[in-house]
Amino acid sequence: METNNNLVYFTDLEKDKSLKIGIAALVGKLSPKLSSHKSGWAFHLANQLKHAGYTDVQVITDTETDWSTFDVMLLEHGMEFKGNFNIFGGANDDLYHQITRMFAHDVKLYSLHHDMPCVGTLIEKRLKTGSELFKTLESRIDEAKKICSQIPRVDRIEKTFCLCFGDSHSFSQYTPGFQTDRHDGLTLFGTLRRGIRTYVPEYIQSLRIYLGNIDIRHHLMRQDNPSKSLKTMMANYEQQLIDLEIEHIEVVQALPIENESRPLPKTGYYKDTPFFGTWAERTELVKEFNRLVREMCTRNGWKTWKHSDVFLNSFGELTFDVMEKPKSVHIAREFYRWDLVNDEPNKKLIKVTQALF
Repeated sequence: METNNNLVYFTDLEKDKSLKIGIAALVGKLSPKLSSHKSGWAFHLANQLKHAGYTDVQVITDTETDWSTFDVMLLEHGMEFKGNFNIFGGANDDLYHQITRMFAHDVKLYSLHHDMPCVGTLIEKRLKTGSELFKTLESRIDEAKKICSQIPRVDRIEKTFCLCFGDSHSFSQYTPGFQTDRHDGLTLFGTLRRGIRTYVPEYIQSLRIYLGNIDIRHHLMRQDNPSKSLKTMMANYEQQLIDLEIEHIEVVQALPIENESRPLPKTGYYKDTPFFGTWAERTELVKEFNRLVREMCTRNGWKTWKHSDVFLNSFGELTFDVMEKPKSVHIAREFYRWDLVNDEPNKKLIKVTQALF
């Protein structure tokens, strides 16, 4: 995600709150499942739109919906998008139907969080291997290139004084009123090395920060003295937060560690491993990390968020029941802090007690 001062906010571009707005993937589709974290990003954006005053917002989870019935379509390219489309199934008839939706001239298109990739180039590269129907798109390559070149980029929904910032886990802590700034793969160590201030605009009055899970999963146990390295990092963390001079700060504690049998996608690997250190070693780091978070929050009058006991199984592990299915390190949308279906604090987390860590 972008963090400079030139961010484009949707509310600055579209003032009419009665617009019919869709959020959809141009290539592929967004999952409607509550167990999905990847599509949770789109559903949380829809919630931001609703709380910004837009009255007709829909996340589109199929490839059949007629885009021409919408005033605006926000194109969500996926959490793992790196600038190029990932095509599953090849240049088949289904991809043809997905792409042709962008030719609905009555709908205004925006590209979310990324400059719009060129669909015309995608068509060119796939023509030789495409289905007969897909090959008919050859006549529309120039049209597709022109349309894509004119699609504006939108970085965030609404500029507010509250920021929820962190890695790919962070937006699971979203609540209405917060902007969200998600940086996939971002470590706490890397954030501190660059400087938290470089991510947090001067105007922010309330900061919710969620980092550290990746450090615990991959990096701290690689150090000669993991506990000492953690303490040094946390002292730096506290000082940099103090230096922000923000009145309202909330630090989210680290997640429990799941059972090592859980299959994880290669996108979550580091140096060809899904984690480094045993479950017991990393669990001790979670306990120490969360203790240090609680202590620094107490010293400075900040808040801290403790994950619900429903996240734990009888062995003290992060239960697979609350995690994204079929495999991921993330929490499923169903167990986010904010219930995006009923638009209220998540009642499934009401059994929150003092965290074990």
